[in-house]
Amino acid sequence: MSKFVNAWLLSTVAVWIFIPAIVFAQTAPSPSPAVVPPARDLSATEQQIFRDYERFEKSLFDVGEQLRRKDPERAELLYRARSQSQEQNILAEMQTIAELLRTQNASGATAEPQYGPAADRQKEVLVRMKAVLRLLQSQDERERVGAEIARIQELLKQTNRIIARQKDVRADTQRSSDPSKNSDAQKRVADEAKKLSDQIEKQDTEREQQNSGPSTGEQKPKGEQKSGKNPDSQKKSDSGEESKPSEGEQSSPGEKSEGEKSGGKPSGEQKPGSQGEQGSPGEQDQQQSSPESKSPDSQKTPGREQLEQARQKMQQAIEKLQQKQKDNAVDDQDQAVDRLEELKAKLEEILRQLREDERESYLTMLEARFQNMLKRQQHINTETIRIDRIQVSDRAQQNFASQADNIRKEQEDNALEAGKALHLLKEEGSSVAFPEAVQQMHENMMLVAARLSRQETGQTTQVVEKMISDTLEEMIAAFRQELQEQQEKKQQGPQGGQGQPQDPGLINQLAELKLIRSLQNQINVLTKQIGTEVVNGAVGTPDQRQLLHDLKVRQERIQEATYDLSVGRNQ
Repeated sequence: MSKFVNAWLLSTVAVWIFIPAIVFAQTAPSPSPAVVPPARDLSATEQQIFRDYERFEKSLFDVGEQLRRKDPERAELLYRARSQSQEQNILAEMQTIAELLRTQNASGATAEPQYGPAADRQKEVLVRMKAVLRLLQSQDERERVGAEIARIQELLKQTNRIIARQKDVRADTQRSSDPSKNSDAQKRVADEAKKLSDQIEKQDTEREQQNSGPSTGEQKPKGEQKSGKNPDSQKKSDSGEESKPSEGEQSSPGEKSEGEKSGGKPSGEQKPGSQGEQGSPGEQDQQQSSPESKSPDSQKTPGREQLEQARQKMQQAIEKLQQKQKDNAVDDQDQAVDRLEELKAKLEEILRQLREDERESYLTMLEARFQNMLKRQQHINTETIRIDRIQVSDRAQQNFASQADNIRKEQEDNALEAGKALHLLKEEGSSVAFPEAVQQMHENMMLVAARLSRQETGQTTQVVEKMISDTLEEMIAAFRQELQEQQEKKQQGPQGGQGQPQDPGLINQLAELKLIRSLQNQINVLTKQIGTEVVNGAVGTPDQRQLLHDLKVRQERIQEATYDLSVGRNQ
């Protein structure tokens, strides 16, 4: 049920990303001296898109309500997507675009459409809609990419083992006075390579079958295309077949495949400099959204051709070993190692890209979750200040206790959400400061809830509430900065690198240090605030003593987090 709903939602939002891209292309100013206005009534088209997207936005809430009990995690994702869409004012922007494209005013007189401003606004709407699409994808995409990472890692492990054994056989051949004795060892390595090839073939077939169902409508990048330059290749799938562009994707004339040009770029990367040649900006954004394409050829694991070539060289080496042609056998073995190293490089590159995609999906999901928490917290803060201004003499009459209890319940709900976010960050494991910040934020939320339960809405409660919202804002800013840098890296194209790809950290070290500084400032502020409540230097109330003890524990944890960050324990 949830998979069907998710596919329907993704297909719907992708369609409404694609349609404005067409309108954008039609309204964009022509480079020619004579601008010919479009024959279609683009204002009416934009209004229809507005109405359809309005229904889609409503359906996010309706479907979320249906899934709330059976699949609360997915329901929460739909709620966040709807909130993000509303916060981005997508519908309001569509209405403005329709007005700019209008050819008649309210009185029926002819009006001059403003194509330039309309095109600029449409471009911005596409960016905002793409953000909603990314959020809707984040949960399933994270699971899919995680499974693909595990698959590629296993293939890479087997490839490294075959390379090591092939090198051993090659060394034994070179040292041996009777090369024919090494033919059995070479055959065993060739059998391992065959087993790996069959495994990849089976996996690719299963992946192709899984992705042959109804399309979600998302425009994905072209997969890796085989060069077809090896005359020895016996597999049709490796002999130069090219991935066909998916619907809405426009390929540049004479464009070469990534496999041909770079010898193993991941299928999710877009060729630098190709923007502007493949349709509208909205289409380009979608083409960069995933490391895999839905076209059949793109479901094939990179490097299959190199593996097949390595197997052929191994077979040739076996024949020459049996014929005691030592030098020729060594040459074939060297070429087998070279082809296997190329396979390894392709797997490492796709693994690196998959990890980047996983990180982007994770950051998108966390940003949306923290945005939702911030919105709730700001409402809590405002309500606390409002009821605190009620005169003590009027509080019984204005249901002060009931209002404070309602705010307490809202704060506890937000603390529950913070607990879920803390679990996600600890599970990810690459950040030091952010889990600590969320844990302290969760403790602050529970502190506020406890004080509200005692109807304490004064300065200390408000200071802690402000600290919570400040922490949320700082973390959201860090997530956005990381996402922006991620997009810039994609636009710059692949970066060269050798060796086993490392897991990229969730947040860079500078952002971690800034957050640790903020946590220390919070402890300082709370310490001073308690000082304002102390009379004659004596901490009198149990609450004050407990809070001081909590601050001591927090200070120790910040010290530990700072040490972990300094020695790179999270890496």
